[in-house]
Amino acid sequence: MTTTSSPADTRATTAVGLARASTPGAPARVVVRDGLLAARTISRGADRAEVALVATGAVLLGGDHVVVRVDVADDCALRVTDVGGTVAYDGEGVACRWDVEIGLGRGARLEWFGMPFVVAGGADVERTTTVRIRAGASLVLRETVVLGRDGERGGRVVLRTDVADDDGPVLVEEVVADGTRPVPGVLGPHRVLDTLTEVHATDVLEPPEEPGTTGAISGASTLRLDRGGSVTRWLGASTHLSPVERSLARR
Repeated sequence: MTTTSSPADTRATTAVGLARASTPGAPARVVVRDGLLAARTISRGADRAEVALVATGAVLLGGDHVVVRVDVADDCALRVTDVGGTVAYDGEGVACRWDVEIGLGRGARLEWFGMPFVVAGGADVERTTTVRIRAGASLVLRETVVLGRDGERGGRVVLRTDVADDDGPVLVEEVVADGTRPVPGVLGPHRVLDTLTEVHATDVLEPPEEPGTTGAISGASTLRLDRGGSVTRWLGASTHLSPVERSLARR
């Protein structure tokens, strides 16, 4: 199925901000602005909140530019929940973008366990995650990319990650995958790329390792970052087979 493209270069920003209330004992302040995604507050406490993101229409179409901006103030904790997965549709030669911009204050914490991001056949996507964190902040971010819907080989996706703190870069990476023209040494025969990034986290997911396996999550590969944190990655045929999924379910 081919979905009609939307007008080119359509940028729509969804913003989520969390800060302590100015009145002692009051729940934290959650400020949201809807774009192509709508943000809905699920719960609030004195210094924490949970916000759900839901698509307001068909995304991503050719020409769409989704921007999600998340800001967590000092000593606050936010959990972001995706209500459903995202499909990047065939843009008929028109590319689309999905940018996430995260700012974490001192001692802040963000958990975001994203639902699968499916790159349909014919789609051409750039997906960028930019994070700026202050001293003592922590990030736990899951990003799952699937090449193609059922029976498809999938389109092209460029995944960029840029994490930096007060002292400079923590993680800078670019991954290019294309279902029609596989890039040597990237996905191989697999169609699912499941990544869990933890930076300065205080409760790293480290279940007991199974015999013959290495890494923080059994069955996946883990890269320890020089300046604190880790990147755990699994390649496979289906998201429900991912050990990352099983580890998060036990959390």
